[in-house]
Amino acid sequence: MPAGTFLAIARGGGGHRAVRHLRAGQLSRNLLAVREVVSLGRDSGHPDAGLVERAWHLLADLRRHHPEAARSVLTHPAVGVWAVQTLTELRDGDPGARPAMLGAVVAATALRAGTQARVTFPTSPDGRVATALPGVGLLRRPAGDRQARAQLWVDGARGRVALDGVAVVGGDRRPSDTAPTWHPVFRLRAGNAALFHLDDPMSLVSPDTVVPLDASGATDWRSRIAPGWRLLATRHRWRAVELAEMVSVVAPLRPDEAGRAAADGIPGTTAATSALTSGTLPTAVGCIALAGRGDARTVAATLVHEVAHNKLAALGDLFPLVARTGQSWHPAPWRDGVRPLSALLQGLYAHVAVGEFWRRQRHHETAAGRRVAAAESARLRVACREVADLLGTADGLTRYGRVLVDQLDRVLRDWEGRGRPPAPSVSP
Repeated sequence: MPAGTFLAIARGGGGHRAVRHLRAGQLSRNLLAVREVVSLGRDSGHPDAGLVERAWHLLADLRRHHPEAARSVLTHPAVGVWAVQTLTELRDGDPGARPAMLGAVVAATALRAGTQARVTFPTSPDGRVATALPGVGLLRRPAGDRQARAQLWVDGARGRVALDGVAVVGGDRRPSDTAPTWHPVFRLRAGNAALFHLDDPMSLVSPDTVVPLDASGATDWRSRIAPGWRLLATRHRWRAVELAEMVSVVAPLRPDEAGRAAADGIPGTTAATSALTSGTLPTAVGCIALAGRGDARTVAATLVHEVAHNKLAALGDLFPLVARTGQSWHPAPWRDGVRPLSALLQGLYAHVAVGEFWRRQRHHETAAGRRVAAAESARLRVACREVADLLGTADGLTRYGRVLVDQLDRVLRDWEGRGRPPAPSVSP
Protein backbone atom coordinates (compact mmCIF):
# COMPACT_ATOMS: atom_id res chain seq x y z
CA MET A 1 0.00 0.00 0.00
CA PRO A 2 1.44 3.43 -0.89
CA ALA A 3 2.29 5.58 2.11
CA GLY A 4 -0.08 8.31 0.93
CA THR A 5 -2.96 5.84 0.82
CA PHE A 6 -2.21 4.67 4.35
CA LEU A 7 -2.20 8.28 5.60
CA ALA A 8 -5.46 9.06 3.80
CA ILE A 9 -7.14 6.04 5.40
CA ALA A 10 -5.66 6.99 8.77
CA ARG A 11 -7.35 10.39 8.50
CA GLY A 12 -10.67 8.66 7.84
CA GLY A 13 -10.74 9.07 4.07
CA GLY A 14 -9.05 7.50 1.11
CA GLY A 15 -11.98 7.01 -1.25
CA HIS A 16 -12.76 4.01 -3.42
CA ARG A 17 -9.14 3.39 -4.47
CA ALA A 18 -8.03 3.08 -0.86
CA VAL A 19 -10.96 0.81 -0.08
CA ARG A 20 -9.97 -1.42 -2.99
CA HIS A 21 -6.54 -1.82 -1.39
CA LEU A 22 -8.27 -2.90 1.82
CA ARG A 23 -10.58 -5.33 0.01
CA ALA A 24 -7.62 -6.82 -1.85
CA GLY A 25 -5.98 -7.39 1.52
CA GLN A 26 -9.08 -9.24 2.72
CA LEU A 27 -8.99 -11.49 -0.35
CA SER A 28 -5.35 -12.34 0.36
CA ARG A 29 -6.09 -12.98 4.04
CA ASN A 30 -8.99 -15.30 3.26
CA LEU A 31 -7.07 -17.20 0.59
CA LEU A 32 -4.14 -17.72 2.95
CA ALA A 33 -6.48 -18.91 5.70
CA VAL A 34 -8.30 -21.32 3.36
CA ARG A 35 -5.03 -22.72 2.04
CA GLU A 36 -3.88 -23.29 5.61
CA VAL A 37 -7.19 -25.01 6.40
CA VAL A 38 -6.53 -27.41 3.52
CA SER A 39 -2.95 -28.07 4.68
CA LEU A 40 -3.84 -28.54 8.34
CA GLY A 41 -6.72 -30.82 7.46
CA ARG A 42 -4.37 -33.03 5.46
CA ASP A 43 -1.49 -32.97 7.96
CA SER A 44 -3.76 -33.69 10.94
CA GLY A 45 -5.48 -36.60 9.22
CA HIS A 46 -8.92 -34.97 9.44
CA PRO A 47 -11.57 -37.42 8.19
CA ASP A 48 -12.78 -34.88 5.62
CA ALA A 49 -9.31 -34.04 4.30
CA GLY A 50 -9.99 -35.71 0.94
CA LEU A 51 -13.18 -33.73 0.42
CA VAL A 52 -11.38 -30.52 1.33
CA GLU A 53 -8.52 -31.22 -1.09
CA ARG A 54 -10.95 -31.82 -3.93
CA ALA A 55 -12.87 -28.64 -3.14
CA TRP A 56 -9.61 -26.69 -3.08
CA HIS A 57 -8.70 -27.92 -6.58
CA LEU A 58 -12.17 -27.06 -7.86
CA LEU A 59 -11.84 -23.59 -6.34
CA ALA A 60 -8.45 -23.11 -8.00
CA ASP A 61 -10.00 -23.97 -11.37
CA LEU A 62 -12.85 -21.52 -10.79
CA ARG A 63 -10.41 -18.79 -9.78
CA ARG A 64 -8.47 -19.37 -12.97
CA HIS A 65 -11.46 -19.26 -15.32
CA HIS A 66 -13.89 -17.04 -13.37
CA PRO A 67 -11.71 -14.72 -11.24
CA GLU A 68 -14.37 -12.08 -10.57
CA ALA A 69 -16.93 -14.60 -9.33
CA ALA A 70 -14.31 -16.22 -7.10
CA ARG A 71 -13.20 -12.87 -5.70
CA SER A 72 -16.78 -11.92 -4.89
CA VAL A 73 -17.43 -15.13 -2.94
CA LEU A 74 -14.03 -15.34 -1.26
CA THR A 75 -14.43 -11.83 0.15
CA HIS A 76 -17.93 -12.56 1.45
CA PRO A 77 -17.87 -11.94 5.23
CA ALA A 78 -19.16 -15.45 6.01
CA VAL A 79 -16.15 -16.96 4.24
CA GLY A 80 -13.76 -14.87 6.32
CA VAL A 81 -15.47 -15.86 9.57
CA TRP A 82 -15.53 -19.56 8.62
CA ALA A 83 -11.89 -19.62 7.43
CA VAL A 84 -10.51 -17.93 10.55
CA GLN A 85 -12.61 -20.02 12.97
CA THR A 86 -11.92 -23.31 11.18
CA LEU A 87 -8.22 -22.59 11.09
CA THR A 88 -8.25 -21.95 14.85
CA GLU A 89 -10.25 -25.12 15.53
CA LEU A 90 -7.92 -27.28 13.43
CA ARG A 91 -4.88 -25.86 15.20
CA ASP A 92 -6.50 -26.61 18.56
CA GLY A 93 -7.52 -30.13 17.54
CA ASP A 94 -11.21 -29.28 17.94
CA PRO A 95 -13.30 -32.23 16.66
CA GLY A 96 -16.08 -29.81 15.72
CA ALA A 97 -14.04 -28.19 12.95
CA ARG A 98 -15.87 -28.27 9.60
CA PRO A 99 -13.24 -27.75 6.87
CA ALA A 100 -15.41 -29.50 4.27
CA MET A 101 -17.67 -26.46 4.19
CA LEU A 102 -15.18 -25.27 1.60
CA GLY A 103 -17.46 -27.20 -0.77
CA ALA A 104 -20.21 -24.66 -0.12
CA VAL A 105 -17.80 -21.88 -1.11
CA VAL A 106 -17.10 -23.74 -4.35
CA ALA A 107 -20.82 -24.21 -5.05
CA ALA A 108 -21.56 -20.51 -4.46
CA THR A 109 -18.69 -19.54 -6.78
CA ALA A 110 -19.92 -21.85 -9.54
CA LEU A 111 -23.44 -20.42 -9.29
CA ARG A 112 -22.13 -16.87 -9.49
CA ALA A 113 -19.87 -17.81 -12.40
CA GLY A 114 -22.71 -19.44 -14.33
CA THR A 115 -21.03 -22.82 -14.48
CA GLN A 116 -21.48 -26.28 -12.98
CA ALA A 117 -19.93 -27.90 -9.91
CA ARG A 118 -20.48 -31.03 -7.86
CA VAL A 119 -19.27 -31.12 -4.23
CA THR A 120 -19.58 -33.57 -1.36
CA PHE A 121 -19.69 -32.76 2.32
CA PRO A 122 -20.51 -34.61 5.58
CA THR A 123 -23.98 -34.66 7.09
CA SER A 124 -25.00 -34.69 10.73
CA PRO A 125 -25.10 -38.18 12.34
CA ASP A 126 -28.86 -38.33 11.73
CA GLY A 127 -28.51 -37.38 8.06
CA ARG A 128 -29.59 -33.81 8.58
CA VAL A 129 -28.08 -31.18 6.26
CA ALA A 130 -27.62 -27.48 6.93
CA THR A 131 -25.27 -25.42 4.86
CA ALA A 132 -25.06 -21.95 3.38
CA LEU A 133 -23.92 -20.86 -0.04
CA PRO A 134 -22.45 -17.42 0.77
CA GLY A 135 -24.41 -14.64 -0.85
CA VAL A 136 -26.80 -17.11 -2.50
CA GLY A 137 -28.94 -19.00 -0.02
CA LEU A 138 -29.37 -21.39 2.89
CA LEU A 139 -29.99 -25.11 2.28
CA ARG A 140 -31.54 -27.40 4.88
CA ARG A 141 -32.77 -30.99 4.90
CA PRO A 142 -34.40 -32.64 7.92
CA ALA A 143 -33.11 -35.83 9.53
CA GLY A 144 -33.73 -38.96 7.51
CA ASP A 145 -31.38 -41.46 5.95
CA ARG A 146 -28.35 -41.80 8.17
CA GLN A 147 -25.97 -41.35 5.28
CA ALA A 148 -22.63 -39.89 6.23
CA ARG A 149 -22.25 -37.65 3.20
CA ALA A 150 -24.38 -35.57 0.89
CA GLN A 151 -23.73 -34.45 -2.67
CA LEU A 152 -24.59 -30.97 -3.85
CA TRP A 153 -24.86 -30.20 -7.56
CA VAL A 154 -25.21 -26.68 -8.94
CA ASP A 155 -25.72 -25.38 -12.46
CA GLY A 156 -25.18 -21.64 -12.54
CA ALA A 157 -26.20 -21.26 -16.19
CA ARG A 158 -29.68 -22.64 -15.46
CA GLY A 159 -29.92 -21.47 -11.85
CA ARG A 160 -30.37 -24.99 -10.52
CA VAL A 161 -29.37 -26.59 -7.22
CA ALA A 162 -29.91 -30.24 -6.29
CA LEU A 163 -29.08 -32.20 -3.14
CA ASP A 164 -28.53 -35.95 -3.55
CA GLY A 165 -30.44 -35.81 -6.84
CA VAL A 166 -33.43 -33.92 -5.40
CA ALA A 167 -34.06 -30.50 -6.98
CA VAL A 168 -33.88 -27.63 -4.51
CA VAL A 169 -33.81 -24.64 -6.87
CA GLY A 170 -35.11 -24.98 -10.43
CA GLY A 171 -36.02 -28.30 -11.98
CA ASP A 172 -38.94 -30.47 -10.88
CA ARG A 173 -39.27 -29.81 -7.16
CA ARG A 174 -41.58 -32.00 -5.10
CA PRO A 175 -42.14 -30.54 -1.61
CA SER A 176 -42.49 -33.04 1.22
CA ASP A 177 -41.66 -33.37 4.90
CA THR A 178 -38.29 -34.89 4.04
CA ALA A 179 -37.42 -32.75 1.01
CA PRO A 180 -34.65 -30.14 1.31
CA THR A 181 -35.71 -26.52 1.68
CA TRP A 182 -34.07 -23.46 0.21
CA HIS A 183 -34.00 -19.95 1.68
CA PRO A 184 -32.61 -17.41 -0.81
CA VAL A 185 -30.46 -14.51 0.23
CA PHE A 186 -32.33 -11.33 -0.64
CA ARG A 187 -30.59 -8.37 -2.17
CA LEU A 188 -30.91 -4.71 -1.36
CA ARG A 189 -30.25 -2.41 -4.27
CA ALA A 190 -29.30 1.15 -3.31
CA GLY A 191 -29.66 3.30 -6.41
CA ASN A 192 -27.39 2.26 -9.26
CA ALA A 193 -24.23 2.16 -7.17
CA ALA A 194 -24.57 -0.30 -4.30
CA LEU A 195 -25.79 -3.84 -3.89
CA PHE A 196 -26.03 -5.36 -0.42
CA HIS A 197 -26.97 -8.91 0.52
CA LEU A 198 -29.26 -9.37 3.51
CA ASP A 199 -27.24 -12.22 4.94
CA ASP A 200 -25.68 -13.59 8.13
CA PRO A 201 -21.88 -13.58 8.57
CA MET A 202 -22.18 -16.72 10.74
CA SER A 203 -24.04 -18.72 8.09
CA LEU A 204 -21.11 -21.00 7.17
CA VAL A 205 -20.01 -21.51 10.77
CA SER A 206 -23.42 -22.20 12.30
CA PRO A 207 -26.09 -22.56 9.59
CA ASP A 208 -28.44 -24.26 12.08
CA THR A 209 -28.84 -21.02 14.02
CA VAL A 210 -29.51 -18.72 11.07
CA VAL A 211 -33.02 -17.27 10.96
CA PRO A 212 -33.63 -16.60 7.25
CA LEU A 213 -35.57 -13.58 6.06
CA ASP A 214 -38.71 -13.91 4.01
CA ALA A 215 -39.73 -11.56 1.22
CA SER A 216 -41.71 -9.24 3.53
CA GLY A 217 -38.75 -9.02 5.92
CA ALA A 218 -36.45 -8.10 3.05
CA THR A 219 -38.87 -5.38 1.93
CA ASP A 220 -38.96 -4.03 5.47
CA TRP A 221 -35.17 -3.82 5.60
CA ARG A 222 -35.05 -2.03 2.28
CA SER A 223 -37.39 0.61 3.67
CA ARG A 224 -35.26 1.00 6.81
CA ILE A 225 -31.98 1.57 5.01
CA ALA A 226 -33.12 3.51 1.93
CA PRO A 227 -33.52 6.96 3.59
CA GLY A 228 -30.02 6.85 5.08
CA TRP A 229 -28.52 5.70 1.81
CA ARG A 230 -30.25 8.50 -0.12
CA LEU A 231 -28.92 11.07 2.32
CA LEU A 232 -25.36 9.81 1.88
CA ALA A 233 -25.68 9.55 -1.89
CA THR A 234 -26.99 13.11 -2.25
CA ARG A 235 -25.18 15.01 0.53
CA HIS A 236 -22.09 12.94 1.37
CA ARG A 237 -21.21 11.39 -1.97
CA TRP A 238 -17.75 10.09 -1.13
CA ARG A 239 -19.13 8.37 1.99
CA ALA A 240 -21.70 6.61 -0.17
CA VAL A 241 -18.98 5.52 -2.59
CA GLU A 242 -16.92 4.06 0.26
CA LEU A 243 -19.97 2.29 1.66
CA ALA A 244 -20.77 0.73 -1.71
CA GLU A 245 -17.17 -0.40 -2.17
CA MET A 246 -16.52 -1.61 1.37
CA VAL A 247 -19.76 -3.30 2.41
CA SER A 248 -21.45 -6.21 0.65
CA VAL A 249 -23.62 -7.62 3.46
CA VAL A 250 -26.18 -6.10 5.82
CA ALA A 251 -26.94 -8.55 8.64
CA PRO A 252 -30.23 -8.04 10.48
CA LEU A 253 -29.59 -8.60 14.19
CA ARG A 254 -32.10 -10.82 15.97
CA PRO A 255 -33.73 -9.62 19.20
CA ASP A 256 -33.02 -11.62 22.33
CA GLU A 257 -35.66 -12.84 24.79
CA ALA A 258 -35.94 -9.35 26.27
CA GLY A 259 -36.49 -7.84 22.83
CA ARG A 260 -33.02 -6.26 22.65
CA ALA A 261 -30.73 -6.67 19.67
CA ALA A 262 -28.42 -9.63 20.09
CA ALA A 263 -25.22 -7.69 19.51
CA ASP A 264 -23.03 -9.00 22.31
CA GLY A 265 -19.43 -9.45 21.30
CA ILE A 266 -19.64 -7.24 18.22
CA PRO A 267 -17.15 -4.36 18.60
CA GLY A 268 -18.54 -0.94 17.83
CA THR A 269 -22.13 -1.68 18.79
CA THR A 270 -24.19 1.19 20.08
CA ALA A 271 -26.19 1.03 23.29
CA ALA A 272 -28.97 -1.58 23.16
CA THR A 273 -31.47 1.06 24.31
CA SER A 274 -30.92 3.29 21.26
CA ALA A 275 -33.36 3.33 18.35
CA LEU A 276 -30.76 1.78 16.06
CA THR A 277 -28.20 -0.83 17.12
CA SER A 278 -25.24 -1.62 14.91
CA GLY A 279 -22.04 -3.61 14.96
CA THR A 280 -19.02 -4.87 13.04
CA LEU A 281 -17.35 -8.24 13.53
CA PRO A 282 -13.57 -7.92 12.92
CA THR A 283 -13.32 -11.21 11.04
CA ALA A 284 -16.37 -10.32 8.90
CA VAL A 285 -15.05 -7.28 7.06
CA GLY A 286 -17.62 -6.19 4.50
CA CYS A 287 -20.59 -6.70 6.82
CA ILE A 288 -22.67 -4.26 8.86
CA ALA A 289 -25.02 -5.71 11.49
CA LEU A 290 -28.14 -3.68 12.22
CA ALA A 291 -31.26 -3.74 14.34
CA GLY A 292 -34.02 -1.22 14.99
CA ARG A 293 -35.06 1.87 13.10
CA GLY A 294 -34.02 5.47 12.75
CA ASP A 295 -34.61 8.56 10.66
CA ALA A 296 -32.46 9.27 7.61
CA ARG A 297 -29.79 11.14 9.57
CA THR A 298 -29.51 8.43 12.23
CA VAL A 299 -29.26 5.65 9.65
CA ALA A 300 -26.72 7.58 7.59
CA ALA A 301 -24.55 8.35 10.64
CA THR A 302 -24.74 4.69 11.71
CA LEU A 303 -23.64 3.49 8.27
CA VAL A 304 -20.71 5.94 8.35
CA HIS A 305 -19.78 4.67 11.82
CA GLU A 306 -19.74 1.01 10.76
CA VAL A 307 -17.93 1.60 7.47
CA ALA A 308 -15.17 3.19 9.55
CA HIS A 309 -15.02 0.08 11.76
CA ASN A 310 -14.79 -2.09 8.65
CA LYS A 311 -11.99 0.02 7.18
CA LEU A 312 -9.93 -0.04 10.36
CA ALA A 313 -10.43 -3.79 10.83
CA ALA A 314 -9.17 -4.34 7.27
CA LEU A 315 -6.25 -1.96 7.81
CA GLY A 316 -5.32 -3.78 11.02
CA ASP A 317 -5.14 -7.06 9.08
CA LEU A 318 -2.46 -5.49 6.87
CA PHE A 319 -0.58 -3.42 9.45
CA PRO A 320 -0.60 -4.26 13.18
CA LEU A 321 -1.87 -1.21 15.06
CA VAL A 322 -1.64 -2.51 18.63
CA ALA A 323 1.31 -4.51 19.93
CA ARG A 324 0.62 -7.99 21.30
CA THR A 325 1.76 -6.68 24.67
CA GLY A 326 -0.58 -3.67 24.50
CA GLN A 327 -3.18 -5.07 26.88
CA SER A 328 -3.91 -1.99 29.01
CA TRP A 329 -7.55 -0.99 29.55
CA HIS A 330 -8.94 2.54 29.78
CA PRO A 331 -12.35 4.26 30.10
CA ALA A 332 -14.10 5.43 26.94
CA PRO A 333 -16.53 8.38 26.90
CA TRP A 334 -18.97 6.56 24.59
CA ARG A 335 -19.18 3.26 26.50
CA ASP A 336 -19.62 2.22 30.12
CA GLY A 337 -16.67 0.47 31.74
CA VAL A 338 -13.13 0.22 30.44
CA ARG A 339 -11.92 -0.81 26.98
CA PRO A 340 -8.69 -2.32 25.62
CA LEU A 341 -6.42 -0.22 23.42
CA SER A 342 -7.67 -1.89 20.23
CA ALA A 343 -11.28 -0.98 21.06
CA LEU A 344 -10.31 2.59 21.97
CA LEU A 345 -8.55 2.94 18.64
CA GLN A 346 -11.58 1.56 16.81
CA GLY A 347 -13.89 3.85 18.74
CA LEU A 348 -11.82 6.94 18.05
CA TYR A 349 -11.62 6.19 14.34
CA ALA A 350 -15.36 5.56 14.00
CA HIS A 351 -16.43 8.55 16.09
CA VAL A 352 -14.15 10.91 14.15
CA ALA A 353 -15.88 9.70 10.98
CA VAL A 354 -19.31 10.37 12.50
CA GLY A 355 -18.15 13.76 13.75
CA GLU A 356 -17.12 14.68 10.19
CA PHE A 357 -20.54 13.55 8.98
CA TRP A 358 -22.34 15.88 11.39
CA ARG A 359 -20.00 18.79 10.63
CA ARG A 360 -20.93 18.52 6.95
CA GLN A 361 -24.57 17.66 7.53
CA ARG A 362 -25.23 20.92 9.40
CA HIS A 363 -24.89 22.79 6.10
CA HIS A 364 -27.90 20.88 4.72
CA GLU A 365 -30.26 21.32 7.66
CA THR A 366 -33.03 23.63 8.74
CA ALA A 367 -32.47 25.78 11.82
CA ALA A 368 -33.63 23.02 14.16
CA GLY A 369 -31.57 20.44 12.33
CA ARG A 370 -28.49 22.63 12.50
CA ARG A 371 -28.81 22.75 16.27
CA VAL A 372 -28.91 18.94 16.41
CA ALA A 373 -25.90 18.64 14.09
CA ALA A 374 -23.96 21.26 16.06
CA ALA A 375 -24.70 19.51 19.35
CA GLU A 376 -23.57 16.14 17.95
CA SER A 377 -20.42 17.71 16.50
CA ALA A 378 -19.55 19.35 19.81
CA ARG A 379 -20.19 16.17 21.80
CA LEU A 380 -18.03 14.07 19.51
CA ARG A 381 -15.26 16.68 19.38
CA VAL A 382 -14.90 16.62 23.17
CA ALA A 383 -15.08 12.80 23.38
CA CYS A 384 -12.62 12.24 20.54
CA ARG A 385 -10.16 14.76 21.96
CA GLU A 386 -10.22 12.93 25.31
CA VAL A 387 -9.43 9.57 23.69
CA ALA A 388 -6.87 10.99 21.24
CA ASP A 389 -4.95 12.57 24.13
CA LEU A 390 -5.06 9.31 26.05
CA LEU A 391 -3.86 7.24 23.08
CA GLY A 392 -1.18 9.82 22.29
CA THR A 393 0.63 8.94 25.52
CA ALA A 394 -0.42 5.29 25.97
CA ASP A 395 2.01 2.43 25.67
CA GLY A 396 1.14 -0.50 23.45
CA LEU A 397 0.60 1.04 20.01
CA THR A 398 2.80 -0.01 17.11
CA ARG A 399 4.39 2.61 14.87
CA TYR A 400 1.45 2.24 12.51
CA GLY A 401 -0.94 2.74 15.40
CA ARG A 402 0.88 5.88 16.42
CA VAL A 403 0.71 7.27 12.88
CA LEU A 404 -3.03 6.57 12.90
CA VAL A 405 -3.53 8.47 16.17
CA ASP A 406 -1.35 11.34 14.91
CA GLN A 407 -3.46 11.65 11.76
CA LEU A 408 -6.72 11.60 13.74
CA ASP A 409 -5.25 14.25 16.03
CA ARG A 410 -4.64 16.42 12.95
CA VAL A 411 -8.32 16.06 12.00
CA LEU A 412 -9.36 17.09 15.52
CA ARG A 413 -7.03 20.10 15.39
CA ASP A 414 -8.80 21.19 12.21
CA TRP A 415 -12.12 20.93 14.02
CA GLU A 416 -10.76 23.02 16.87
CA GLY A 417 -9.20 25.62 14.55
CA ARG A 418 -5.70 24.87 15.78
CA GLY A 419 -2.58 24.60 13.67
CA ARG A 420 -1.39 21.24 12.45
CA PRO A 421 1.79 19.68 13.80
CA PRO A 422 4.29 18.34 11.23
CA ALA A 423 3.05 15.21 9.45
CA PRO A 424 4.66 11.98 10.69
CA SER A 425 6.47 9.73 8.26
CA VAL A 426 5.24 6.25 7.48
CA SER A 427 6.55 3.51 5.25
CA PRO A 428 4.02 0.68 5.09
